[in-house]
Amino acid sequence: MPQNNNSDTLSFISLGCAKNLVDSEQIMGDLVNYGYQLTSRPEDSSVVVINTCAFLGEARQEALDTINEIAEIKRKEGNKLKRIVVVGCLTQYFDAETLKEKVPEIDLIIPLENYHKIPELLRNDSKGNVPNHPSGKAGSSRLLSSSPHSVYVKIAEGCDNRCAYCLIPSLRGRLRSKQMDDIISEVRALRKLGAREINLIAQDTTSYGRDIYGKPMIVPLLNKLIKLKGISWIRLLYTHPAHISSELIKVVSSEPKICNYIDMPIQHINNKILNLMGRKITREEIITVYNNIRENIPGAALRTTVMVGYPGEGKEEFHELFNFLRQYPFERVGAFVFSLEKGTRAFNQGPRVRKEVAEARLEKVMMQQKKISRELNRSMLGKVSEVMVDEIPRQGRAAYGRLFSQAPEVDGKVVINMPRGLKPGDLVNVKMMGAGTYDLLGEKVSNEFS
Repeated sequence: MPQNNNSDTLSFISLGCAKNLVDSEQIMGDLVNYGYQLTSRPEDSSVVVINTCAFLGEARQEALDTINEIAEIKRKEGNKLKRIVVVGCLTQYFDAETLKEKVPEIDLIIPLENYHKIPELLRNDSKGNVPNHPSGKAGSSRLLSSSPHSVYVKIAEGCDNRCAYCLIPSLRGRLRSKQMDDIISEVRALRKLGAREINLIAQDTTSYGRDIYGKPMIVPLLNKLIKLKGISWIRLLYTHPAHISSELIKVVSSEPKICNYIDMPIQHINNKILNLMGRKITREEIITVYNNIRENIPGAALRTTVMVGYPGEGKEEFHELFNFLRQYPFERVGAFVFSLEKGTRAFNQGPRVRKEVAEARLEKVMMQQKKISRELNRSMLGKVSEVMVDEIPRQGRAAYGRLFSQAPEVDGKVVINMPRGLKPGDLVNVKMMGAGTYDLLGEKVSNEFS
């Protein structure tokens, strides 16, 4: 492989969700395998790749602002930056001509279906000095952007649910599941890199396999994953409540490696709003699923996402949602205000809710959830629980970790005092000594788990 020089340097910016992060890590791995040298400083690189999100208007604006910031670097005289490459959902939302009108400095716009060709497209693009590395092989490696002990594994792309408010089907297309054997091979490779926690993600993980196997195959996939040695935690994210089966609840309950953690975005609870959203589930069915989980998975941690301010949501519909979240508490709740997106069915629905009303409802939901979260955390004081260590700050006075009930990035953490001898990926017994709204404070009381 040729010597690294300025023309080989690459900087990568990943925006949006964990699903985007997996794509970013694969693209980075392909480019590094092809001969590029990564740098964290865009001003020191010859190529900057920006993986964008376009799910909401705020995400599109963030993506455009980021691209413009990089374009400003490129415009400076004597800069090293020769190429700006844009990938991700923004390339599906805007056509190439519109994107280049917005930011003329963009050199390459690469849609999702051409991700595997990125090294070749960069090499063949005549605008700039990019190395020709015939020894490179695209699609063969994934470069993890953080500690390898906890990783995301994307098991499917796209979505067939077609909720009325959602742009994902138009941005990412229909459901396209990965072959089960390919997922198993990917997890084995990640284990060799040090993975101990596998977080399964998709737009709807409970629909996995419908397109290629003719039926949901998430349970058979889990049954294969639990047999892999070295993996301690398997977490299932983005499960649609309409597709959570008794069989799935049973396997989560019975298999020690699978975290007793169900991420179940309900979006709303009022039947009128659920119908307008196209969620294909009713209030009564959501409650049945909730009760089945509580009854059959002892100590389960439930996470949900709800939307306030949806067209047609009046005081009565909102109070039904608010009261439901108190009567049927979730350990974790994410809430957001409905975003009006052109191209969705919701764009033409009404009556619309005023922004200030929706924001007040959001605050009310989150204030209630803060109280619920504090009470749940305080109930853990004095108890000893298994914690996975995530990070050891340089000063070494405390470590950060998570319970099985805390998913990476979106939930709280456990601060571990005096973490002598710990490293990321360790599983340790921690006695909970302090409780905040979302985080816990504890002390290690035993050696690392096997």
